[in-house]
Amino acid sequence: MKKSFYIVGLLIIAALFVVPLLHLFWIPNWADYAAVLKSENTLKAAKNTLLVSGCVGLLCLILGLPLSWLLTRTDLPLKSNFRSWFCLPYAIPPFVGAIGWIILANPVSGVLNQWFGLNLNIYSFWGLVWVEVSFLFTFVLLSALNILDRMDSSLEEAARLSGASGLRVFLDIALPILKPAMISGFLLSFLATAASFGVPALIGGPARIYLMTTQIYTYQRMGTAQGMQMSIAVSVLLGLSTLVLLYSAQMFFGRGKNYTVGGKSSRASLVPLKKWKWPIVTALSALLFVIFVLPILGVLLSAFSSVQGSWSLSQLSLQNYTRVLFETEETIRAITQSLMLGLAAAVICTAFSFFFNYFLHRTNWKGRNISTVAVSIPFSTPGTVLALAFILTFSQGYFGFGPSLYNTLALILLAYIVKYMSLSLKTLGDGYQQIHPSLEEAARISGASWFRTLFTIYGPLLKTAMMASVFLVFMPVISELTMTILLTGPGLETIGTLIFQLQEYSDMGGGGAAVLSSLVVLFILVLNFSLKTLSKGRYGL
Repeated sequence: MKKSFYIVGLLIIAALFVVPLLHLFWIPNWADYAAVLKSENTLKAAKNTLLVSGCVGLLCLILGLPLSWLLTRTDLPLKSNFRSWFCLPYAIPPFVGAIGWIILANPVSGVLNQWFGLNLNIYSFWGLVWVEVSFLFTFVLLSALNILDRMDSSLEEAARLSGASGLRVFLDIALPILKPAMISGFLLSFLATAASFGVPALIGGPARIYLMTTQIYTYQRMGTAQGMQMSIAVSVLLGLSTLVLLYSAQMFFGRGKNYTVGGKSSRASLVPLKKWKWPIVTALSALLFVIFVLPILGVLLSAFSSVQGSWSLSQLSLQNYTRVLFETEETIRAITQSLMLGLAAAVICTAFSFFFNYFLHRTNWKGRNISTVAVSIPFSTPGTVLALAFILTFSQGYFGFGPSLYNTLALILLAYIVKYMSLSLKTLGDGYQQIHPSLEEAARISGASWFRTLFTIYGPLLKTAMMASVFLVFMPVISELTMTILLTGPGLETIGTLIFQLQEYSDMGGGGAAVLSSLVVLFILVLNFSLKTLSKGRYGL
């Protein structure tokens, strides 16, 4: 019976995680690629993607590395609080921040321009870069924190005893050890920028700065055969470039070893900041305010302002909330459908990962390694590319078999499951690795069946990991935009697509997108706090 379940799992992975992408990559011919490469719009979008992503990756390094060192290796006051606060942007959708900065730095009606005469223009190259950096720097920060937390402190102690200053210790000891975090953080922020849609559409669109993802969306929305072929060809180029870059980096890292833990060591002695302690606290507080608090305040100001563009505290009211939540028929439908899709995707991903991780960690059957890679590929693939692959695969049934799933919630749900299964598989896999096989052997000797063992041994022990898996899949799904914007249709609104529609063209009164954005932020913060509390700090930011 176990073997049958494993084979079914492999078939599901092949059918949903591998075949749609292979089908997408197989469709374009040389003429399609030639047309794309000759297109001035596509070449300009590719150039913009490289420039914006490169700048974002570099600035994320400049911001994330020193911050990680300050939060782990110094006697900075409120260090644990700063650590949690600076990690929070990781959980917030970047397009929510884009809406906040549009409210703050719109060249015509921005709050900062009106109140302080700053003459800011968010609709620019550096405006686009800034918004991406203010959220994606967390990739570098989290990677560096992970390595610094595990690094043998005796290395730094030896350098200090030799007379090295704190800065010299950072440059000569910490920085070389952080090299993997630097490269992986740069790649993750680079690829996340190249794959993003919301921020480039909301900020890059008015500035006529188009990236590959927005160009794919433009081609796909043309509604012509040529537009579809162009979108497919651009998607293949973007998808292949992303996968080749990511897995080449993984192979490069796999050749060598970078040990950060070396036996027993005492708690790291902290670098005293002395007279710089409170100036640094002030600087970090200001940075946190600008990066995270200020755009959220901009969203809240717009949500409570009865007149958009003329910002006055006397005009604050609940009028926008009343209009959006109780008078806009799409709102309840979008919230309901997002919650249903999020819960369904989270439960299905967790259930599949619970069973399939058993085969990955408790058997030596063939196909385990390649199945893990296959599940990780969609998570690394840009959302627009994955969405287009699912449209082509399921628009007339599964390659002609069964009913068409085009413009249905079922297709959106499948895309969510395939995109975020990797998060669930990794979370539960870590839980399985912490359970000693002797527990299963004892259950088997006592006569317990495989199912009985799963639900009486592994189930209770993996309860925290399963809860974390549900949260980790649910949180990004409820506000997902990049895939959903291509998969949605009439009556299929989700929170992400409705926010985008309200911000772009369908909210004449204004403030509607800010209302939903504020609710998304509140909901995510509550979820994160609940996860951190229930898991006793093991999961959550």
